[in-house]
Amino acid sequence: MSVTSKKPNVPFFISFSRYTVSAATATATDFSTLLIGKELFGLDPVTATFIGACCGAIVAFVLGRNWTFFNKEGRVSKQGIRFLLVVGGSILLNTFGEYIFTEVWVLSHYMIARVVTAILVGVTYNFPMQRYFVFNDK
Repeated sequence: MSVTSKKPNVPFFISFSRYTVSAATATATDFSTLLIGKELFGLDPVTATFIGACCGAIVAFVLGRNWTFFNKEGRVSKQGIRFLLVVGGSILLNTFGEYIFTEVWVLSHYMIARVVTAILVGVTYNFPMQRYFVFNDK
């Protein structure tokens, strides 16, 4: 039994730079959905955060596979399942963060809570999980 090295398709610095752009795009989708849900439809911030995170996740997967980590060789179904597992954790972390900041620590505005939570989750959880687990089929 041989052990093969799993080397990502894109060098770390390039993938992190691309991830930043992709995450900003997905976050713009996420946050705009959150704002529309909260301000136009009157949803509570936690529910609107969940819906926004789901919309942002779709954008993140498409960009992650096709540009950020450039791994179109991997089976989309395998990557999709992995991505769903990771994004499920991300949605829970983002929703929990929104809850902690708005309901427990009573931060002054729900969007401040959302930004702080998104940065923390994106850098410490999403990027490493996508780079080394979701889009690393080698």
